Amino acid sequence: MHTTTTGEDIFNELSKTMTEYNLEWKQVQCVTIDGGKNMSGTKKGLVGQITTACEVGGSKPIFLHCLIHQQALCLKYVDMSCVMKPVVSVVNFIRSHALNHRQFRDFLKEIDAEFVNLPYYTAVRWLSCGKVLLHFFELRLEIDLFLTEKNNPQPLLSECEWIWKLAFFADMTGHMNNLNLKLQGKTNLISDYFVHVKAFRAKLALLEGQVKVKNFAHFPCCEKFHAGSKVEFPFSFANEIISDLKKQFQKRFADLDAKANEIRLFHNPFDCNAENLPTQFQMEIIDLQADDRLKDKYREGNLIEFYKCLQPDQFPNSIKFACSFVSIFGSTYLCEQTFSKMKYVKSNYRANLSDDHLKSILTIGSSNLEPDFNEILKSKQQYHSSH
Repeated sequence: MHTTTTGEDIFNELSKTMTEYNLEWKQVQCVTIDGGKNMSGTKKGLVGQITTACEVGGSKPIFLHCLIHQQALCLKYVDMSCVMKPVVSVVNFIRSHALNHRQFRDFLKEIDAEFVNLPYYTAVRWLSCGKVLLHFFELRLEIDLFLTEKNNPQPLLSECEWIWKLAFFADMTGHMNNLNLKLQGKTNLISDYFVHVKAFRAKLALLEGQVKVKNFAHFPCCEKFHAGSKVEFPFSFANEIISDLKKQFQKRFADLDAKANEIRLFHNPFDCNAENLPTQFQMEIIDLQADDRLKDKYREGNLIEFYKCLQPDQFPNSIKFACSFVSIFGSTYLCEQTFSKMKYVKSNYRANLSDDHLKSILTIGSSNLEPDFNEILKSKQQYHSSH
Protein backbone atom coordinates (compact mmCIF):
# COMPACT_ATOMS: atom_id res chain seq x y z
CA MET A 1 0.00 0.00 0.00
CA HIS A 2 1.63 3.23 -1.19
CA THR A 3 -0.65 5.84 0.41
CA THR A 4 -2.62 5.89 3.66
CA THR A 5 -3.40 2.76 5.70
CA THR A 6 -6.70 3.60 7.37
CA GLY A 7 -9.15 0.87 8.25
CA GLU A 8 -11.13 1.65 5.11
CA ASP A 9 -7.99 1.49 2.94
CA ILE A 10 -7.02 -1.90 4.31
CA PHE A 11 -10.58 -3.15 3.89
CA ASN A 12 -10.66 -2.05 0.24
CA GLU A 13 -7.42 -3.94 -0.47
CA LEU A 14 -8.84 -6.97 1.31
CA SER A 15 -12.04 -6.74 -0.75
CA LYS A 16 -9.98 -6.76 -3.97
CA THR A 17 -8.24 -9.93 -2.84
CA MET A 18 -11.55 -11.56 -1.92
CA THR A 19 -12.91 -10.74 -5.38
CA GLU A 20 -9.73 -11.97 -7.09
CA TYR A 21 -10.02 -15.40 -5.47
CA ASN A 22 -13.84 -15.60 -5.73
CA LEU A 23 -14.33 -15.64 -1.97
CA GLU A 24 -17.45 -14.53 -0.12
CA TRP A 25 -17.61 -12.73 3.21
CA LYS A 26 -19.84 -15.45 4.67
CA GLN A 27 -16.87 -17.81 4.32
CA VAL A 28 -14.72 -15.79 6.73
CA GLN A 29 -14.27 -17.73 10.00
CA CYS A 30 -11.78 -15.59 11.91
CA VAL A 31 -9.85 -12.34 11.55
CA THR A 32 -6.59 -12.01 13.48
CA ILE A 33 -5.37 -8.44 13.96
CA ASP A 34 -2.87 -6.38 15.92
CA GLY A 35 -3.84 -3.67 18.40
CA GLY A 36 -3.71 -0.69 16.03
CA LYS A 37 -6.75 1.59 15.89
CA ASN A 38 -6.97 1.25 12.12
CA MET A 39 -7.30 -2.50 12.63
CA SER A 40 -9.32 -2.90 15.84
CA GLY A 41 -11.72 0.06 15.54
CA THR A 42 -15.32 -1.15 15.72
CA LYS A 43 -16.65 1.58 13.40
CA LYS A 44 -14.06 2.94 11.00
CA GLY A 45 -11.41 0.29 11.71
CA LEU A 46 -10.94 -2.94 9.80
CA VAL A 47 -12.97 -4.86 12.39
CA GLY A 48 -15.93 -2.53 11.94
CA GLN A 49 -15.69 -2.66 8.12
CA ILE A 50 -15.55 -6.47 8.06
CA THR A 51 -18.41 -6.74 10.58
CA THR A 52 -20.61 -4.62 8.32
CA ALA A 53 -19.69 -6.68 5.25
CA CYS A 54 -20.31 -10.00 7.05
CA GLU A 55 -23.71 -8.88 8.36
CA VAL A 56 -24.82 -8.63 4.75
CA GLY A 57 -23.57 -12.19 4.22
CA GLY A 58 -25.43 -13.39 7.31
CA SER A 59 -22.52 -14.45 9.58
CA LYS A 60 -20.07 -12.73 11.90
CA PRO A 61 -16.48 -14.06 12.15
CA ILE A 62 -14.37 -14.40 15.27
CA PHE A 63 -12.01 -11.47 15.90
CA LEU A 64 -8.76 -12.32 17.66
CA HIS A 65 -5.97 -10.04 18.78
CA CYS A 66 -2.65 -11.76 17.89
CA LEU A 67 -1.96 -14.06 20.84
CA ILE A 68 1.82 -13.58 20.67
CA HIS A 69 1.27 -9.81 20.83
CA GLN A 70 -1.11 -10.25 23.77
CA GLN A 71 1.48 -12.32 25.62
CA ALA A 72 4.07 -9.60 25.09
CA LEU A 73 1.62 -6.93 26.32
CA CYS A 74 1.06 -8.90 29.54
CA LEU A 75 4.75 -8.46 30.39
CA LYS A 76 4.81 -4.80 29.31
CA TYR A 77 1.99 -4.11 31.80
CA VAL A 78 4.26 -5.13 34.69
CA ASP A 79 6.18 -2.17 36.13
CA MET A 80 9.84 -3.20 35.77
CA SER A 81 11.25 0.33 35.69
CA CYS A 82 13.02 0.00 39.05
CA VAL A 83 15.24 -2.65 37.48
CA MET A 84 15.15 -1.91 33.75
CA LYS A 85 16.17 1.76 33.92
CA PRO A 86 19.49 1.15 35.74
CA VAL A 87 20.19 -1.94 33.62
CA VAL A 88 19.57 -0.14 30.33
CA SER A 89 21.65 2.82 31.50
CA VAL A 90 24.62 0.59 32.29
CA VAL A 91 24.28 -1.43 29.07
CA ASN A 92 24.17 1.76 27.01
CA PHE A 93 27.25 3.12 28.79
CA ILE A 94 29.18 -0.02 27.88
CA ARG A 95 27.79 -0.65 24.40
CA SER A 96 27.44 2.89 23.01
CA HIS A 97 31.16 3.70 23.40
CA ALA A 98 33.36 1.60 21.13
CA LEU A 99 36.32 1.72 23.52
CA ASN A 100 34.24 0.70 26.53
CA HIS A 101 32.62 -2.11 24.60
CA ARG A 102 35.93 -3.47 23.31
CA GLN A 103 37.60 -3.28 26.71
CA PHE A 104 34.60 -4.94 28.40
CA ARG A 105 34.60 -7.86 25.94
CA ASP A 106 38.37 -8.32 26.33
CA PHE A 107 37.93 -8.26 30.10
CA LEU A 108 35.25 -10.98 29.97
CA LYS A 109 37.38 -13.16 27.68
CA GLU A 110 40.37 -12.73 29.96
CA ILE A 111 38.53 -14.02 33.02
CA ASP A 112 36.64 -16.75 31.05
CA ALA A 113 33.21 -15.38 31.96
CA GLU A 114 30.09 -17.42 31.14
CA PHE A 115 28.86 -14.69 28.79
CA VAL A 116 31.25 -12.66 26.64
CA ASN A 117 28.95 -9.74 25.85
CA LEU A 118 25.94 -7.69 26.93
CA PRO A 119 23.06 -7.45 24.43
CA TYR A 120 21.16 -4.23 23.84
CA TYR A 121 17.59 -3.93 25.11
CA THR A 122 15.13 -3.22 22.28
CA ALA A 123 11.44 -2.84 23.12
CA VAL A 124 10.22 -4.17 19.76
CA ARG A 125 12.23 -7.37 20.18
CA TRP A 126 10.08 -9.27 22.62
CA LEU A 127 12.80 -11.67 23.79
CA SER A 128 15.45 -9.04 24.40
CA CYS A 129 14.23 -8.05 27.87
CA GLY A 130 14.78 -11.53 29.29
CA LYS A 131 18.14 -11.95 27.56
CA VAL A 132 19.45 -8.60 28.80
CA LEU A 133 18.39 -9.25 32.39
CA LEU A 134 19.86 -12.76 32.43
CA HIS A 135 23.22 -11.59 31.01
CA PHE A 136 23.29 -8.63 33.39
CA PHE A 137 22.61 -10.80 36.44
CA GLU A 138 25.24 -13.37 35.53
CA LEU A 139 27.83 -10.62 34.86
CA ARG A 140 26.86 -8.29 37.72
CA LEU A 141 30.18 -8.69 39.58
CA GLU A 142 32.22 -8.15 36.42
CA ILE A 143 30.10 -5.14 35.47
CA ASP A 144 30.54 -3.64 38.95
CA LEU A 145 34.33 -4.02 38.71
CA PHE A 146 34.46 -2.60 35.18
CA LEU A 147 32.33 0.44 36.07
CA THR A 148 34.48 1.14 39.12
CA GLU A 149 37.61 1.12 36.96
CA LYS A 150 35.88 3.56 34.58
CA ASN A 151 35.03 5.90 37.48
CA ASN A 152 31.31 5.39 36.78
CA PRO A 153 30.13 3.12 39.63
CA GLN A 154 26.54 1.93 39.92
CA PRO A 155 25.55 1.89 43.66
CA LEU A 156 22.60 -0.43 43.04
CA LEU A 157 24.99 -3.28 42.21
CA SER A 158 25.91 -3.32 45.91
CA GLU A 159 22.31 -3.33 47.17
CA CYS A 160 21.09 -6.86 47.87
CA GLU A 161 17.40 -5.90 47.68
CA TRP A 162 17.84 -4.51 44.16
CA ILE A 163 19.81 -7.59 43.06
CA TRP A 164 16.96 -9.77 44.41
CA LYS A 165 14.56 -7.90 42.14
CA LEU A 166 16.99 -8.23 39.23
CA ALA A 167 17.22 -12.00 39.79
CA PHE A 168 13.45 -12.34 40.09
CA PHE A 169 12.76 -10.41 36.88
CA ALA A 170 15.47 -12.37 35.06
CA ASP A 171 13.70 -15.60 36.01
CA MET A 172 10.19 -14.36 35.23
CA THR A 173 11.14 -12.92 31.83
CA GLY A 174 12.87 -16.23 31.11
CA HIS A 175 9.56 -18.06 31.67
CA MET A 176 7.77 -15.50 29.49
CA ASN A 177 10.34 -15.95 26.72
CA ASN A 178 9.83 -19.72 26.78
CA LEU A 179 6.09 -19.19 26.30
CA ASN A 180 6.71 -16.70 23.49
CA LEU A 181 8.88 -19.21 21.63
CA LYS A 182 6.21 -21.91 21.99
CA LEU A 183 3.60 -19.58 20.50
CA GLN A 184 5.77 -18.92 17.44
CA GLY A 185 5.79 -21.19 14.39
CA LYS A 186 3.97 -21.80 11.13
CA THR A 187 2.15 -24.99 12.06
CA ASN A 188 0.51 -23.96 15.36
CA LEU A 189 -3.25 -24.48 15.45
CA ILE A 190 -5.59 -22.51 17.69
CA SER A 191 -5.75 -25.55 20.00
CA ASP A 192 -1.95 -25.46 20.40
CA TYR A 193 -2.11 -21.80 21.46
CA PHE A 194 -4.86 -22.63 23.94
CA VAL A 195 -2.81 -25.47 25.48
CA HIS A 196 0.31 -23.29 25.88
CA VAL A 197 -1.61 -20.38 27.44
CA LYS A 198 -3.57 -22.67 29.75
CA ALA A 199 -0.35 -24.39 30.87
CA PHE A 200 1.36 -21.06 31.57
CA ARG A 201 -1.53 -19.90 33.73
CA ALA A 202 -1.12 -23.06 35.80
CA LYS A 203 2.63 -22.37 36.01
CA LEU A 204 1.96 -18.87 37.35
CA ALA A 205 -0.24 -20.33 40.08
CA LEU A 206 2.51 -22.82 40.93
CA LEU A 207 5.20 -20.11 41.02
CA GLU A 208 3.04 -17.91 43.21
CA GLY A 209 2.65 -20.68 45.77
CA GLN A 210 6.34 -21.63 45.71
CA VAL A 211 7.52 -18.05 46.22
CA LYS A 212 5.48 -17.80 49.42
CA VAL A 213 7.33 -20.78 50.95
CA LYS A 214 10.81 -19.73 49.72
CA ASN A 215 10.95 -22.50 47.14
CA PHE A 216 13.18 -21.31 44.28
CA ALA A 217 13.16 -24.57 42.30
CA HIS A 218 11.93 -22.77 39.18
CA PHE A 219 13.84 -19.54 39.86
CA PRO A 220 17.46 -20.42 38.97
CA CYS A 221 18.80 -16.85 39.32
CA CYS A 222 17.08 -16.39 42.69
CA GLU A 223 18.37 -19.79 43.82
CA LYS A 224 21.92 -18.80 42.89
CA PHE A 225 21.73 -15.46 44.71
CA HIS A 226 19.93 -16.97 47.70
CA ALA A 227 22.98 -19.10 48.52
CA GLY A 228 25.15 -16.08 49.38
CA SER A 229 22.64 -13.42 50.38
CA LYS A 230 21.87 -12.37 53.94
CA VAL A 231 18.93 -10.18 52.89
CA GLU A 232 15.46 -11.69 52.76
CA PHE A 233 13.77 -12.21 49.42
CA PRO A 234 11.12 -9.46 48.75
CA PHE A 235 8.09 -11.77 48.89
CA SER A 236 5.42 -9.07 48.78
CA PHE A 237 7.03 -7.52 45.70
CA ALA A 238 7.25 -10.88 43.89
CA ASN A 239 3.68 -11.86 44.81
CA GLU A 240 2.36 -8.56 43.49
CA ILE A 241 4.17 -9.04 40.15
CA ILE A 242 2.91 -12.62 39.69
CA SER A 243 -0.62 -11.59 40.71
CA ASP A 244 -0.61 -8.78 38.11
CA LEU A 245 0.56 -11.23 35.43
CA LYS A 246 -2.25 -13.64 36.32
CA LYS A 247 -4.84 -10.86 36.01
CA GLN A 248 -3.41 -9.75 32.66
CA PHE A 249 -3.49 -13.26 31.24
CA GLN A 250 -7.07 -13.65 32.44
CA LYS A 251 -8.10 -10.36 30.83
CA ARG A 252 -6.18 -10.46 27.56
CA PHE A 253 -7.03 -14.06 26.67
CA ALA A 254 -10.74 -13.75 27.41
CA ASP A 255 -11.56 -14.16 23.70
CA LEU A 256 -9.76 -17.49 23.71
CA ASP A 257 -11.51 -18.60 26.90
CA ALA A 258 -14.90 -17.85 25.32
CA LYS A 259 -14.20 -20.61 22.78
CA ALA A 260 -12.66 -23.02 25.30
CA ASN A 261 -15.28 -25.77 25.01
CA GLU A 262 -15.23 -25.71 21.21
CA ILE A 263 -11.44 -25.74 21.14
CA ARG A 264 -11.36 -28.75 23.47
CA LEU A 265 -13.80 -30.60 21.22
CA PHE A 266 -11.66 -29.80 18.18
CA HIS A 267 -8.43 -30.74 19.97
CA ASN A 268 -9.64 -34.07 21.37
CA PRO A 269 -13.08 -35.32 20.23
CA PHE A 270 -12.48 -38.58 22.13
CA ASP A 271 -12.38 -36.83 25.51
CA CYS A 272 -15.90 -35.45 25.72
CA ASN A 273 -19.39 -36.51 26.71
CA ALA A 274 -21.74 -36.68 23.71
CA GLU A 275 -24.69 -35.67 25.92
CA ASN A 276 -23.12 -32.28 26.60
CA LEU A 277 -22.52 -31.47 22.92
CA PRO A 278 -24.79 -29.69 20.43
CA THR A 279 -27.26 -32.12 18.89
CA GLN A 280 -25.70 -32.00 15.40
CA PHE A 281 -22.48 -33.52 16.78
CA GLN A 282 -23.83 -36.11 19.20
CA MET A 283 -24.37 -39.07 16.85
CA GLU A 284 -21.17 -38.38 14.93
CA ILE A 285 -19.04 -38.18 18.07
CA ILE A 286 -20.45 -41.46 19.36
CA ASP A 287 -19.54 -43.16 16.07
CA LEU A 288 -16.11 -41.53 16.12
CA GLN A 289 -15.34 -42.56 19.70
CA ALA A 290 -16.34 -46.17 18.98
CA ASP A 291 -13.99 -46.48 15.97
CA ASP A 292 -10.63 -47.93 17.10
CA ARG A 293 -9.06 -47.20 13.70
CA LEU A 294 -9.77 -43.49 14.16
CA LYS A 295 -8.39 -43.63 17.71
CA ASP A 296 -5.12 -45.04 16.36
CA LYS A 297 -4.99 -42.30 13.72
CA TYR A 298 -5.55 -39.64 16.39
CA ARG A 299 -2.73 -41.04 18.53
CA GLU A 300 -0.28 -40.36 15.69
CA GLY A 301 -0.43 -36.71 16.79
CA ASN A 302 -1.25 -34.96 13.52
CA LEU A 303 -4.64 -33.36 14.06
CA ILE A 304 -5.10 -32.17 10.48
CA GLU A 305 -4.32 -35.62 9.03
CA PHE A 306 -6.75 -37.14 11.52
CA TYR A 307 -9.63 -34.98 10.34
CA LYS A 308 -8.68 -35.64 6.71
CA CYS A 309 -9.32 -39.35 7.16
CA LEU A 310 -12.93 -38.80 8.32
CA GLN A 311 -15.54 -39.84 5.76
CA PRO A 312 -17.59 -36.82 4.55
CA ASP A 313 -20.80 -38.82 4.31
CA GLN A 314 -20.44 -40.17 7.87
CA PHE A 315 -19.04 -37.09 9.68
CA PRO A 316 -20.20 -34.01 7.72
CA ASN A 317 -20.77 -31.76 10.73
CA SER A 318 -17.52 -32.75 12.44
CA ILE A 319 -15.53 -32.06 9.28
CA LYS A 320 -17.15 -28.66 8.80
CA PHE A 321 -16.51 -27.84 12.46
CA ALA A 322 -12.84 -28.91 12.19
CA CYS A 323 -12.29 -26.88 9.02
CA SER A 324 -13.51 -23.73 10.74
CA PHE A 325 -10.92 -24.16 13.51
CA VAL A 326 -8.07 -25.25 11.25
CA SER A 327 -8.55 -22.01 9.30
CA ILE A 328 -8.11 -19.82 12.41
CA PHE A 329 -4.76 -18.03 12.66
CA GLY A 330 -4.01 -17.47 16.33
CA SER A 331 -1.24 -14.99 15.62
CA THR A 332 0.20 -12.75 12.92
CA TYR A 333 3.43 -14.78 12.94
CA LEU A 334 3.33 -15.49 9.19
CA CYS A 335 2.82 -11.80 8.42
CA GLU A 336 5.66 -10.72 10.69
CA GLN A 337 7.93 -13.34 9.18
CA THR A 338 7.14 -12.05 5.68
CA PHE A 339 7.81 -8.46 6.79
CA SER A 340 11.20 -9.58 8.12
CA LYS A 341 12.06 -11.13 4.75
CA MET A 342 10.91 -7.99 2.96
CA LYS A 343 13.16 -5.84 5.16
CA TYR A 344 16.21 -7.58 3.71
CA VAL A 345 14.92 -7.72 0.13
CA LYS A 346 13.64 -4.14 -0.13
CA SER A 347 16.68 -2.03 0.70
CA ASN A 348 18.40 1.14 -0.49
CA TYR A 349 20.60 -0.98 -2.72
CA ARG A 350 17.57 -2.15 -4.72
CA ALA A 351 15.89 1.15 -5.51
CA ASN A 352 14.53 -0.07 -8.88
CA LEU A 353 12.65 -3.01 -7.39
CA SER A 354 9.08 -3.03 -8.74
CA ASP A 355 6.03 -4.21 -6.80
CA ASP A 356 5.60 -7.24 -9.06
CA HIS A 357 9.26 -8.21 -8.69
CA LEU A 358 9.08 -7.77 -4.91
CA LYS A 359 5.96 -9.92 -4.75
CA SER A 360 7.69 -12.68 -6.74
CA ILE A 361 10.76 -12.63 -4.47
CA LEU A 362 8.63 -12.73 -1.32
CA THR A 363 6.59 -15.62 -2.74
CA ILE A 364 9.77 -17.60 -3.33
CA GLY A 365 11.15 -16.69 0.09
CA SER A 366 8.03 -17.46 2.11
CA SER A 367 6.58 -20.52 0.35
CA ASN A 368 7.55 -24.18 0.66
CA LEU A 369 7.28 -24.83 -3.07
CA GLU A 370 10.40 -26.21 -4.74
CA PRO A 371 10.81 -25.16 -8.38
CA ASP A 372 11.53 -27.86 -10.97
CA PHE A 373 14.44 -26.19 -12.74
CA ASN A 374 14.84 -29.03 -15.26
CA GLU A 375 11.29 -28.56 -16.53
CA ILE A 376 11.72 -24.77 -16.60
CA LEU A 377 14.93 -25.04 -18.64
CA LYS A 378 13.40 -27.53 -21.07
CA SER A 379 10.74 -24.98 -21.96
CA LYS A 380 13.40 -22.45 -22.93
CA GLN A 381 14.89 -22.58 -26.40
CA GLN A 382 17.89 -20.48 -25.44
CA TYR A 383 19.16 -20.04 -21.88
CA HIS A 384 21.01 -16.77 -22.50
CA SER A 385 20.16 -14.06 -24.97
CA SER A 386 22.78 -13.24 -27.63
CA HIS A 387 24.98 -10.21 -27.27
